[in-house]
Amino acid sequence: MKPSIHLSRSLLLGALVLCAQSAFAHSGDAPGVAEVKEHISDYESEIADMRNTTSAIVADYDKGEDVGKRVDALVETWEEVEFHEAVETHAMVLYPPIWTALGGLREAVDEANASDKVAAWQMRLNNALQEGVGALKLVASQPAPASAAHGHDKAATSHQSDEPTIEIIKENLAKVVERYRAGDSEGASALIHQTYMQRFEGIEGTLIESDADLVTDLEKDFNATLPLLIERSASADKLAAEVKSMNAKLDRAQTILDEAAKNKPSVF
Repeated sequence: MKPSIHLSRSLLLGALVLCAQSAFAHSGDAPGVAEVKEHISDYESEIADMRNTTSAIVADYDKGEDVGKRVDALVETWEEVEFHEAVETHAMVLYPPIWTALGGLREAVDEANASDKVAAWQMRLNNALQEGVGALKLVASQPAPASAAHGHDKAATSHQSDEPTIEIIKENLAKVVERYRAGDSEGASALIHQTYMQRFEGIEGTLIESDADLVTDLEKDFNATLPLLIERSASADKLAAEVKSMNAKLDRAQTILDEAAKNKPSVF
């Protein structure tokens, strides 16, 4: 299922209000609505730089240059800019399309004589970035919810259960493969997004402190690798292989969480 880039204003507003009320972020320092409004020009500058960088990469690809590492650097830039956390926190519905476009561009530049494909991914990335900043402008124009200051904590705890989060994530990923094998691509994609937003986002902060690269890899898996496989109608076995690779990373994440819990100072 291809991520929708062009959303109607009413649909986008509804989705963004929901995201703003149930947002997850890497830390308690996630930008509030007032801060988003204050930094809109900064976000526009950041995405302008990213789009210019992408244009230069595509131009050099057309000249026959190897640009793969430069796309990798572009992904690192996306991870570091303030725009990234603002979209992830307040416009989650537009977060996966940016990741997916970056992943598609990265794969495309490794192919020879694929200028049309590379250009298509460039356009898709540019559109996703522009939709992202447009969404943040829309969020900034809305009154902040009364519970905004504590919305992050409520989101992080609203899905707690007695079962460890990592185990739930792995179970959900197994269900993703099952749905995909059964021909339910839309359901598989929805479960990937739900698992990322409702489960993985809640543990990212703890994981980042110990292994930021692991978090980045899993973000790519959730928001680019798996969605791209489904979009391209890859075999169910290939999807299962990627999930197996993710499970190994999730095992590492569980070790980090266990160590963090063990080292957490007692409040008594």
